[in-house]
Amino acid sequence: MTLDLARDTIFVTLAGSHAHGTAREGSDVDLRGVCIAPLEVRVSLFRTFEQFEGILDGPVWAQLKARLEAHPTACRSLDVKTETVIFDIAKFLSLCASANPNALEILFADERDWVLQTPLWLRLHQERRRFLSRKVQQTYLGYAMAQLKKIRTHRSWLLNPPGHKPTRAEFGLPDSGTMSRDDQNRIEQSIADRIRSWGIDSLEMPKSVRIAVQDRMQSFWCDSLGAKDDELDDKLRAVAISALQLPAGVVDALNAERKYRTAMRHWEAYETWKSERNPVRAELEREHGYDTKHAMHLLRLMQTGLELLETGELRVRRPDASELAAVRNGKLTYEELLARAADLEARMDAAAGSTRLPAQIDFGFVDELALGLIRHQNQERHG
Repeated sequence: MTLDLARDTIFVTLAGSHAHGTAREGSDVDLRGVCIAPLEVRVSLFRTFEQFEGILDGPVWAQLKARLEAHPTACRSLDVKTETVIFDIAKFLSLCASANPNALEILFADERDWVLQTPLWLRLHQERRRFLSRKVQQTYLGYAMAQLKKIRTHRSWLLNPPGHKPTRAEFGLPDSGTMSRDDQNRIEQSIADRIRSWGIDSLEMPKSVRIAVQDRMQSFWCDSLGAKDDELDDKLRAVAISALQLPAGVVDALNAERKYRTAMRHWEAYETWKSERNPVRAELEREHGYDTKHAMHLLRLMQTGLELLETGELRVRRPDASELAAVRNGKLTYEELLARAADLEARMDAAAGSTRLPAQIDFGFVDELALGLIRHQNQERHG
């Protein structure tokens, strides 16, 4: 038996701006859903399925389109662009269990934005609060900081764009390389193996314990090395290189090659950003000195995460949608945006210390829930 989205999909909802309440004329229509792949696909040695991405057609699209045409904002954007992602139940529940903001916002989507639902989805939806834990502080803040990093990067490109493509000579490297690619790969693998040896991936333990230990180890390494989260990889790499007692010349060459590759990635990202920018968005960015759409998402994520910690409720359709839309239109100066983000981060930290959310979810419950949904769907398929 193969996957049939029309038969196997249990839920589809609007996502993105139409779900947040910030859509405007020309906003893309983002659809996100959940399906349950047949058991034959799930246990196959040669067939796998985690998610569908693409254009929907046939009976499933006909059913969705009728609902979308009745939606107050999506109906005006169906001829613009529609993007669809449908997750298999196993991947979806795994993402929810990890407090992934995108997955949780599917699980908690406002019912006004649902475009397909089934009894199995309603059964899962009833248990949605079982997926909330204090981990939302890390994940929502992490996603927000990723938006802030993009804002800062794009602002640096606006104010001080790269003048030329990096050359190896700028990093003290010869054109032909200081060592063979095989030697580089072998040494880099040794460094990676040493770092991996300090982890717990090879140890047998329950998933809930593993996550808790990994979080504590992350904090330990950051404190021990005096590193922020985004600096930890480089700090650990330096410790591993020291432990391997690599010759100074080799270390210098490796580090120079790494810096050159990083500079090249930065240049390529700049060239892509410059060539693919949406003209309207680019004009807003030029006028205000930063990417206002990323700013809107930054504040939405932080405000949603703060509410979650304070109230235990996840509101996908934002009550502050008009304020967020104003931010997208350039309401805040760059300095005001940074101040607002810093304030929200401090409030999230404080809320995490007093939240009623549990430290972690019940992973055994999630396993049983997934198994029950898969069994029920399989029984229905086979009568």
